[in-house]
Amino acid sequence: MWEIRKRFKDYEQRKVFAGVLDEQTLFTLYKLSNKGAFDVLYGFVKKGKESSVILAEQKDGRFVAVKVHAISAATFKRIWPYLEGDSRFYNIRHNKRAVIFAWCKKEFKNLSTAYKAGVLCPEPVAQLNNVIVMEFLGEDLTPAPRMCDVDFEDEKLIENIFKDVVENIKKLYSAKLVHGDLSFYNMLWYKEKPYFIDFSQGVPLSHPNAEYLLRRDIENVCKNFAKLGLTVNPEKIYEEVVSS
Repeated sequence: MWEIRKRFKDYEQRKVFAGVLDEQTLFTLYKLSNKGAFDVLYGFVKKGKESSVILAEQKDGRFVAVKVHAISAATFKRIWPYLEGDSRFYNIRHNKRAVIFAWCKKEFKNLSTAYKAGVLCPEPVAQLNNVIVMEFLGEDLTPAPRMCDVDFEDEKLIENIFKDVVENIKKLYSAKLVHGDLSFYNMLWYKEKPYFIDFSQGVPLSHPNAEYLLRRDIENVCKNFAKLGLTVNPEKIYEEVVSS
């Protein structure tokens, strides 16, 4: 596994990583580590069929999240509509590796655009092949919870959170980007604010499905807040976003 073995915190964790990640991914991690993206890998904070997230630490003590997209789990039917029609990506070979590399690059580009636009989201650090390194959102090595896993009861707080979410959508729109998969499942509750994550399905406004995805994002968010007792009109929010 090349010199990546030196980057793991201990031998047991090294065995776990070796059992989950393929050798090319391990080599990609090694190259990112050599470039200074991180120094030590600790362990998985999330394991999923399509992607997993690893907690890592940089040489200066800053913690980062290392997101690994699984090449073997690539699903063309789900991914391709978001790549096709995106002018930033073309001539992608129709094989799993090429598609996942493009998918990962797309997520990093979208995250970078969102961060530069002032959207509440993790700070992008580096990307290579099927791996993205970004700011770790959490406290005491514990990841910030998803919004869907937090109980919000204070009416005023809920109203303020909604305003923050709409403001983030506006900033994305001003940056000519649509998240594409927005809901409480793709927001983290961090430092008393909603942070957007998982930008892989994001598309530029020039994408043929941009308007549909923007309306879907807004409708999903409005449904989330309706469950918290906040009544909002999706069409009104849509008009507010596109006129901002």
